[in-house]
Amino acid sequence: MVFSTFTAAATGAMGLFSGVKGLFDSAKAARKRRALMREGKAAEAAWYRRNYYGDFMNDSATRAVMKRVENTLHRNNRQNRAYAKINGATPELAVARGRQSMQSMENVMGALASQQSAERKRIEAQHLQNMNSFRNAEIAELSRDEQSAANAAVGGFNLLNSALMGVNWGKESNDNENDTDKTKQ
Repeated sequence: MVFSTFTAAATGAMGLFSGVKGLFDSAKAARKRRALMREGKAAEAAWYRRNYYGDFMNDSATRAVMKRVENTLHRNNRQNRAYAKINGATPELAVARGRQSMQSMENVMGALASQQSAERKRIEAQHLQNMNSFRNAEIAELSRDEQSAANAAVGGFNLLNSALMGVNWGKESNDNENDTDKTKQ
């Protein structure tokens, strides 16, 4: 009887220990996942701020386009001045050609701004998709944590219950009863 009581108590203690250890291990893994989630969200927020609010005129591709347009306008102005000297152009013609150059610059700037607007819409859509992914991951994590904690608690308490049910509390074992019956005969 002492051995079975000891075995039941040891099994119960192991069940309780494994249940509690499972809860702590689950909590540790959840903390680690939450820390990784926070890092991912911070990186996403930094990417979004850098790309959405960045000045498109500081972009290397935009600067290259602007430099090509500027060089083209300077070349055209030199050609226009040379043409005016040779052909004796009127001031009105020089003003008209200057307006044409400015219109070309406005067209390029408008195209760049339009392109930047489309890029911002793309960045916004990507950001929303990334944030939805983070939200879905958090929901899945919470669900896993809840299920894991419930499983660990149920498993540990089932072992404890099994151990407690295996002990004959306040009763003598059947072996002792048989021994006393034999001695009476």
